[in-house]
Parts: sequence; C-alpha cells; structure tokens
Amino acid sequence: MEQKLKRLRLGWMAQSFEAQSTSSIKEKHSYLEFLEYLIDGELTARENKGLMKRIKKARFPIPKSLAEFDWDFQPKLDVKLMKTLANCDFVAAKENVILIGQPGTGKTHLAIGLGMRVLQEGMTVRFTTIQDLAAELKAAMADETIEEVIDKYVEPDLVILDELGFTPLDRLLADAFYRIVASRYERSSTIITSNKGFESWADDFPDAVIASAVLDRLVHHAHLIPIVGESYRMKDHKAKSRKGARNSSKRPKKA
Repeated sequence: MEQKLKRLRLGWMAQSFEAQSTSSIKEKHSYLEFLEYLIDGELTARENKGLMKRIKKARFPIPKSLAEFDWDFQPKLDVKLMKTLANCDFVAAKENVILIGQPGTGKTHLAIGLGMRVLQEGMTVRFTTIQDLAAELKAAMADETIEEVIDKYVEPDLVILDELGFTPLDRLLADAFYRIVASRYERSSTIITSNKGFESWADDFPDAVIASAVLDRLVHHAHLIPIVGESYRMKDHKAKSRKGARNSSKRPKKA
C-alpha cells in the first residue's frame, strides 16, 4: 500500500497509513472517517509545503508574524486598522499600504507580518529593501537583465519595498522604482516603508517629476499608517543600560 500511495504522490498518506489504520481500528472509526483523516492530513501537508515554498520565494530577511509584534510599545499605532488589513482584503481590492515612522519603530516587522498573512492565504509576495533593489539592478546592467528584474517585482500579488528614504535614488533606481509602481497601479498591492513623510520623498529622487508620479500612484488607493513612538532597539539599549547601572550600584565599594 505504501508504494502505491507514493506512486500516486500521496506522500503524507504513505507515511501515515499504517499508524492511522491501527488508530482507526482501535477507535472503531468508519471507513469514511478513516479516509477523511488521510485526505485531510494530505491536504494539510501539501498546504504547509506550499506555504514554505512561498515564504522562501518571498525573500524575507526574517519571517515575522503580527502576533509577535509588541502592540503595547506603540500605543499610538492604529491597531484596529492593522488587524483589518491582516484579513488581506486590501490585496483583493488592489490597495497599497504605506508605513511611515522613524527607524526601529517596527515598520519592517509590520510589513513582513502582513506579507506572511498574504502568503497564508495562498497568494504570492516579494520583499526587498530599496538598497538591495539598487544592487540587484546594477548587477543586472552587466548582463542586460534589468527587464527580468523589474518583472519579478511586477508579477506578485503583493510587493514590499522596504526602507524608502534611507539613501537617495539614482536615475536607474528611480526609473525602475517608478516602473514597478506604475505597472502595479490598480492591478496589485504594494507595501512601502519609509522613515520620511510624503513631503520629503522628492528629496530622494533625481527629479520632482518622478517623485510626484510615484507618490500619485501609491497614495491614490492607500492606507497610510504613521508610527509615532520610540525605537525598539533604543528600548533594549536603555533597558541594558539601566540593568548595568543597577548592577554597578550593588557592587561593594573598595575600602
């Protein structure tokens, strides 16, 4: 039986058949209950395998979930909106999400968390930082594969472009950025994270025309999420400093 199931590419069933057969006999399951368990197990195994493939293809630096986010540390964050977005209806509606806040406030975590939810719904996601996209484009110039690079960020259901505003965009990157945004406009969803407000975006583009064209398309159907709060990294640094100070004060003074 195991070999026949493997030939049918029912891998989970092949591994679980004997154990479930013994369990079903003991529990006096009907034939239909026995079969349903095997089918449900095979479907779950395939869905998990597919999810892992999609996570790998998304190229997250570190997979993070919204459940891991410390909502209490950012009390001004619109948690209701974030949890609504986690339903992934914004992707079906071809809407964008723009997360704006200072470094360390959790923008990337939230973006990846939303990306993970989209993947769990069976859709595709692609993540990159603006800096990594720049390096990818420059490498593509050598073998003339820029069009292929751009296509990789046009095709997915959701694209996450992280860290806009940390470094100025040269002409090549600005042009590619515009083409990605324009191609996805009203066709699929994009998440942007930035440490700068809209009014400062033009400073990072080679000219105001491209900046205006990008901004116009991104904000037309977008959920703007400002994050006003402290940096998580600074919080950890302060906590360690306070702990070190307390330990120092407890040490006996030399005579």
